[in-house]
Amino acid sequence: MQGRAYLGWLWIVVVMPLLSCGYGFVHLQDRLPGGIRRVSIPTFENRTHEASLENIFTTDLRDEFFKSKIVEVVSADASQADIVGVITDVSTEPLAHSEEDLSGRSHKVLANEYRAKITVDVSLIQKSDKRVLWRRTFSDARQYRTSEDLLKNEVKQQDAFKKISLYLMEQVHDTMLEDF
Repeated sequence: MQGRAYLGWLWIVVVMPLLSCGYGFVHLQDRLPGGIRRVSIPTFENRTHEASLENIFTTDLRDEFFKSKIVEVVSADASQADIVGVITDVSTEPLAHSEEDLSGRSHKVLANEYRAKITVDVSLIQKSDKRVLWRRTFSDARQYRTSEDLLKNEVKQQDAFKKISLYLMEQVHDTMLEDF
């Protein structure tokens, strides 16, 4: 009986992972494309109407590199390359509506749920010859509910923008360092 139990565990531990669906850990390089080990990350360019998104995205990308310690973030004069980001699009669209009775005078349709979406372009540009070593476009969206309080709605929208930034900048970092 013990032999069967041992073979059962052996099957689970050794054979099953080989037959599994193929998910695994992604191997990250110890440098960026082009052998880059020192980068500067200037403030993102913001081509949208939403103020201060450039600061949120820049800070989040720098934080990703600081946390991983794989590539050193340095000043522009000490870097081998720049990671340049451009926020190209921000949109908010209503997803759900409710009908409100305005003191018996009329009914008004109000949006009570929105989707915020942001698109960014990120490039790795080698300093020595201004060659683009890597470039990608990233986009993400988050939903948020609203209320009659306009200040709370603004806070919810900013929170959605922050979540998008955190997610996208993690994607930028990981995609840039993937073993491809």
